[in-house]
Order: sequence, then C-alpha cells, then structure tokens
Amino acid sequence: MGQPLVSIIVVCHNQSDFIFEALDSALGQDYPLLEIIIVDNGSTDGSVEKIKTWLWMYDKGRSIKTFLYEEPINYCEAFNEALETAQGEYVIDLSGDDVLRPMHVKTSVKTLLARPDAGLCSSNAYLVKATGEKIDAFFPVSKKGETMGEVPQGDVYEKVIMRYFVSTPTIVFDTLKLKRIGGYDETLVYEDFDIITRLARKYPFVFSDHIGVEKRIHKKSFSVQQYSSRSSAMLHSTVKVCRNIAIMNRSSSERKALIFRCIHETKHALASANFEAAGQLIDLAESLGANGLAIKLCKLWQGMKLDVSFLYERLKR
Repeated sequence: MGQPLVSIIVVCHNQSDFIFEALDSALGQDYPLLEIIIVDNGSTDGSVEKIKTWLWMYDKGRSIKTFLYEEPINYCEAFNEALETAQGEYVIDLSGDDVLRPMHVKTSVKTLLARPDAGLCSSNAYLVKATGEKIDAFFPVSKKGETMGEVPQGDVYEKVIMRYFVSTPTIVFDTLKLKRIGGYDETLVYEDFDIITRLARKYPFVFSDHIGVEKRIHKKSFSVQQYSSRSSAMLHSTVKVCRNIAIMNRSSSERKALIFRCIHETKHALASANFEAAGQLIDLAESLGANGLAIKLCKLWQGMKLDVSFLYERLKR
C-alpha cells in the first residue's frame, strides 16, 4: 500500500513576520506526498507580497493552489473554501504564524494508518514566543521528550466537553471524515472547540507522542483573544457550541460534563466582563439542571456586573 497524500492548508492573516517560516516548515516535511494550499485572508501588512516572493523563490507558482482574498472573510469560511479543493487523504490546518516540525506529517500519518476509524490524530506541541524562544510544552515532557501522563484516546467525546486536552495546532484530520460532518461551522468566529466535539461524537481520536508543532504565542495570536475584556466575539461562539453540544448529548454524564464546561466558561466570561455571554452560559447551565453553589455565585456576579477585567488581564500575562 502506497503512502497517502497529505494536504497542508496554510492560512495567513497579517502574519508577515512569520509566514516564510510557516511555509518553509510545510515544504520541509520529511514526507514525500504533500499538497500545499495557501490562503491569505485579506492581509494588509505585506503578507501577500511575501507569499508571492516565497512561491517565486521555490518556483511553486503553478504547483501550489492559492486563495488570496482582498478583504477578510470568516476564518472558517476561508478554510472550508480551501478544504473543498484538497485532494489529500489527510489534511492539516496550519496557521501562518506556527511551525510544523519536520517529522510531524510522517509520524502522524503512521499513527492514523494504524487506526483507519480515527477522525484525527493530535500530538504534543512547543509553545513559543514571537521570537521562537520556547516557553513550555502543551503537555509536560520528560527529559527524553516523552509526554508525561496519559493523553485520552478513543471515545473522548465526554472528555473534550469538559476540558481542553487536544493540542489543536497539531491536528491531522481524516479529510473525508472532516468533510462528512460539513467542515468548519462558518457561523462561528473560531473553529477548534466545535470541530473537536462534532468529530469526537462520531469518531475515535488517536494521539502520537511526539512534538509536532511550534505554536507561537503573541499578542495578536487568535488564542490570546478568546477572553478579550468586555468584547469577546469568541465567547459568543463558545455559547453556540455549548448549545449544540446539548443537542448532541446522549447521557446524563455528558450533560454533567457540559454543565461543568458552562460554569468554567462562565467564570472566564465574568472575569473578563463579558456579561452578556456569561448570562447566556448561566441560562444554558440552569436548563441542564445546574443548581449548586457555583452557579448561584455566578448568577450573583452576573447580576451585579462587577467589572474586574483589569485585574483579569494582569493575571493572564
């Protein structure tokens, strides 16, 4: 059996400082069958010019598909447009400020081929500063570089509702399974919580114990904006995802997992003074049966609308 084609969709928006390194990391994989698709989502910082220069430098102008939007569109929509054209059996969503380590595709594909029923494979990642300096690993690692502790695999639906344990930048999707569930939800501002729960509802997950990606953390990175003070668009997407999970749930334990998640997100919404989203999360949790001290305290805080976001911002640094 031959090796499967892997599509790497590189999505860039105002990441001119990092896009060369991201593209080089995609092209530099120790894996022979790659399809690279580049999406620029309306950048205004010179990213498009750097992408065109990179294509010229490597003489890839005709062999690499590009989607260069003059104006920004919804991230999920931009990715889905590229996904529709992807020919690979597996697909990677690579942010224009992240870096794939050379063995990531090869090692992940080997894991996926051993579990053809899996919806995705994830691995560990280094979190790095804008300069590339390592901050930490997503999962703690031993001196040998091995992940410490057990990472959930198989049927992980209930677990992904409760907490983040999938390092989303490392995900290698089964393309057909991703397309079967409709790709990313284009009504959302961000994709990872939603796509992980929808895939986990239908398919098992697998984990490969290697450092696959260098995930860049800086003030403009998408993940930093999740709990922006007073105006987080991402939290409203979180509310919608939680409501969708309530529809997908099938058991009492899954319902309790969602209550736990709603309260977790409510605390962050309150601390960041996103009181409308907090109220929606409280309403959902109560509709699921939440009635303990935690939800009562959240309701009290939401009613008072006590703004401590200045302190929350300091604590996040």
